[in-house]
Amino acid sequence: MTSKSKNKAISYETARGLARALDPKVRADLARRSDIKSEILYFLADDESPDVRRAIAEKEATLDQANELLVKDADNGVRTGLVAKIARLAPNLNVDEQNQVHQTTHDLMSNLAQDQIAHVRTVLSETLKDVANAPADVIKRLAMDPEIDVAGPVLEFSSVLTDDDLSEIIHSGPASGGLGSISRRHAVGEGVADAIVATNDEDAIAQLIGNASAQIREETLDRLVEQAENVELWHAPLVARPKLSTLAAGRLAQFIANYLLEQLQSRSVFDEDTLSAVTRIVHQRLGEVEGTGIV
Repeated sequence: MTSKSKNKAISYETARGLARALDPKVRADLARRSDIKSEILYFLADDESPDVRRAIAEKEATLDQANELLVKDADNGVRTGLVAKIARLAPNLNVDEQNQVHQTTHDLMSNLAQDQIAHVRTVLSETLKDVANAPADVIKRLAMDPEIDVAGPVLEFSSVLTDDDLSEIIHSGPASGGLGSISRRHAVGEGVADAIVATNDEDAIAQLIGNASAQIREETLDRLVEQAENVELWHAPLVARPKLSTLAAGRLAQFIANYLLEQLQSRSVFDEDTLSAVTRIVHQRLGEVEGTGIV
């Protein structure tokens, strides 16, 4: 089919004939046209060629009935094509949209979120992670997926997940690595931070401490400092925390490495009492080293 013939409108009879062409490339070219009738789209949605079905899956004009057929397609690429279409549609969903259109798109997302192939679910998660009005039930299903490639993007970035959702996911046990994804979220709430700390997951807690936007209660942070002497992974992020109490800073100064001690002492955000406490401990440690004869 030439470029010229592609741009020229075709009749229903011609399209019906092309839909039955033996060459799958001819049928795929037909599927990509913008001027074919809905009946032809539905007919091609059941084509034996995955390339043809994929072209139909990616079309916004495809009928709801055809989408329902394609979401169960045996070919992974066809279902991924539906996700590509959702990537274009999802950001434009809003409460003023016609209920039927919204419901159809929601049903597609819900089905794809349960797809047996992790790659399809992963693409959907990546697509929806930044969509502020994505369906909450779909986002939560993705967040609770056992595969971190699927759960991770929405756990880390989706604003649809509430603190209650996140706490529930933490308590139920997210995918391996999921706690770290939650720890890296912007502005982690105090309740969520407490839930992460309660898991005793050292890697996730290190990421939480290192997240400057995470809201960690002072008493929680003090408790972490008390536990940190034997958890070297926490030392650097604790030294860099935006707010450290006098108690926490002084306790840290007793056991962190010298290079971190210098960073702690040089922090300009400490009040006079905290700085004095840290400096006093630094002098004590230096005196102990000098007393051993170590230079």
